[in-house]
Amino acid sequence: MFTRALTSSMTATAAALALALSPLSAQSQRRPTDMNQDPAIEGYSPLSYFELGRPQKGSPAYRSTYQGKQYWFTSAEQVARFEADPAAYAPAFPDHCPYSLALGRAVAIDPSHFLIVGGNLLLFHDRAEMATLRRTLDAEKADRMLQRARAARSNLLELDFD
Repeated sequence: MFTRALTSSMTATAAALALALSPLSAQSQRRPTDMNQDPAIEGYSPLSYFELGRPQKGSPAYRSTYQGKQYWFTSAEQVARFEADPAAYAPAFPDHCPYSLALGRAVAIDPSHFLIVGGNLLLFHDRAEMATLRRTLDAEKADRMLQRARAARSNLLELDFD
């Protein structure tokens, strides 16, 4: 009797756990459509960093997808320039601060903190960190930081719970 009750309880617990986890599993497999995808770099236009020297919010009316990220722009002309050479304008690390990645931490970016180094758009999470890098970052240090950041990024495990 005790064994049957224990088995029944364990079966019920396993079923409840499977039911509770099934939406997470199904959701992690789902990929948003292009229309519903959140914009990369919080909707700022990557071209504005290069053209204006500052971040500028784009519009969902002007968008393009590159490497699975949807970018917003301020005009159809910006979209055309981006699509002609997306690697030249897309941020090197659209999700994480490269300095933090180089230190082994995955920290989200703040698109208002940026540097353009060696033609790469780099977005940081912290103004003070960016200011220090601006003063001390030469081409050799930048290259080492980017190599470490790329290596760390390749080791990130990304989970999607939407």
